[in-house]
Amino acid sequence: MTHSFGWTRRTFLAAKAMLAGSFALPAGAIAATSGASETAVGTQGAVAPARWSTATADELQPFVGQRFRVKTKEHGHVVLKLVDVQSPSADPDRPAHLPRRVSVSALFEGPEAHLLAQAGDGVHTVSHPRIGTSVAFLKPLPRQQGGYDIEMVLN
Repeated sequence: MTHSFGWTRRTFLAAKAMLAGSFALPAGAIAATSGASETAVGTQGAVAPARWSTATADELQPFVGQRFRVKTKEHGHVVLKLVDVQSPSADPDRPAHLPRRVSVSALFEGPEAHLLAQAGDGVHTVSHPRIGTSVAFLKPLPRQQGGYDIEMVLN
């Protein structure tokens, strides 16, 4: 019995997939370490892309200083700037079935924050061009010097 080990369609497609995969990996590595992100990777370590359902404070940190849109029933879209994100150092009582590893507290400010404060605590749609859209609970926090900050807690 003789066996022929020629190129079959399956072998060709597998080789093509391996070749495409080998080109995809270096391009992603080069993009992650080029330009401004090079300093961020060197000082903070690599972080995953932020997604509302699972993001940690480290993953949301690059978005501090950027604008987010909050959709309200009363006022339409309100623009707020992310000023701080924090997570507890440990969250031992957190239920294991939740997709997020630890809770995240995001703090926003902006000239239109008083519009959200007038509405009180509530659920609103928050969006960002790179992260997407999420429905989240927002709470106004009065400042000592006047005005309001808006807190979003992601559990």
